[in-house]
Amino acid sequence: MANPTQTTKTGDASGRGSVSGYKVNFPARMRVYSEAEINAVVNVMRNAEAQTQGEYLRQFETDFKAYTGARHAFAVDNCTNALRLAATLCRLAPGDEVLIPAYTFCATAIPFGSTGARIVWTDITPDTWVADPHDIEKKITARTTTIVVVHLLGMPVDMPAIMEIARRHNLRVVEDCAQAPGASLNGQKVGTFGDYGCFSFHGAKNITTLGEGGVLTVRSDEDAALVPGLRHNGVRGFPAGRERYWVPAMSNVDMDLDSLWPNNFSIGEAQCALGSQLLKVLDELNDVTIAQAARLRAALAEIPELTVARIPDGYRHIFHQFVMHFDGSAFGKNRNDLLDFLTGEAGVRAIVQYHPLYRYPLFQKLGAAEQDCPILEGWWDNSFSFPWWIGMPDETLDYLVDSVKAGIASLKG
Repeated sequence: MANPTQTTKTGDASGRGSVSGYKVNFPARMRVYSEAEINAVVNVMRNAEAQTQGEYLRQFETDFKAYTGARHAFAVDNCTNALRLAATLCRLAPGDEVLIPAYTFCATAIPFGSTGARIVWTDITPDTWVADPHDIEKKITARTTTIVVVHLLGMPVDMPAIMEIARRHNLRVVEDCAQAPGASLNGQKVGTFGDYGCFSFHGAKNITTLGEGGVLTVRSDEDAALVPGLRHNGVRGFPAGRERYWVPAMSNVDMDLDSLWPNNFSIGEAQCALGSQLLKVLDELNDVTIAQAARLRAALAEIPELTVARIPDGYRHIFHQFVMHFDGSAFGKNRNDLLDFLTGEAGVRAIVQYHPLYRYPLFQKLGAAEQDCPILEGWWDNSFSFPWWIGMPDETLDYLVDSVKAGIASLKG
């Protein structure tokens, strides 16, 4: 089979979306909506008095706290802005240093870099492929104020170790949980260990609130009191008990943090209603991806050239994606050779996740090209992902395994 035309849906550079000529595509979203989820949105369209900042927002935030165990939760328009609020609450300023994993989506780093703080890239562990606590502690200096960790691909980071490091050095901790809603360590949900947790409900995630959406969890009562104004243009009510409710105006606008302009990161009521409905099935959906991954991991264990991440005891890894590492050095082949076979002969639209961030022009141009990440450097160039969605048929999973076996056999000649 010749390589099919490399065209995805308009404006999407991720490699997602149906493409003609492939036997197994990489879909643009993880699952279709149920009738209950569709009806939750339609109900808001028909009956809700407010379309934003209303009862469904408050209910979604209440439901999210109940699901995760977070002390405070604030729904926002996307995870990038949840991270932006976290960066704001960390009071970052030029001259500060923030430790950020080099292996993550760019949205993890951009909100922190935009404060003027210096980004220091941290490495991954050699077996779980997420942030390495030992490397993080090694890179702390007198200027470090914040640690950012990412529960990447649904794999939790070792948060007890991270929090102990933060305690010893008096640092704030931000958890990027964009790919890990429902993941946990020893029963405690991610996003509840650090000072802040940032969640995504983008269209590619295990649950999505109509393509965009997010939540910021906050541990401190003092920080939580600042979020509503920062999220919604500094708008708040005037003190209660006015003689005339319209004097001097219907609402006040004020500053929550000195010299800091607020923003509008609000989310719509229909998205919040859908979010509450999705939380009811999130564990069930994650169970499906975990079962799919278990089937693949068992089958791939027979292939010495392929490695998958180790899952430590007590970790609920929810498998936002299924990523592997290929080692064809014994016969002079690499990841690109294997993907040539998979995408061509087998018709499997395998993809490669984002670059280490320090390799991108954006971060290089903004002075964040320096790195000391030997594990990531030695691992990333031979990593790749299978197509992935919730509810993949067993025959599709078996075809992926058979295809990669055939590809490796072909490369060995």
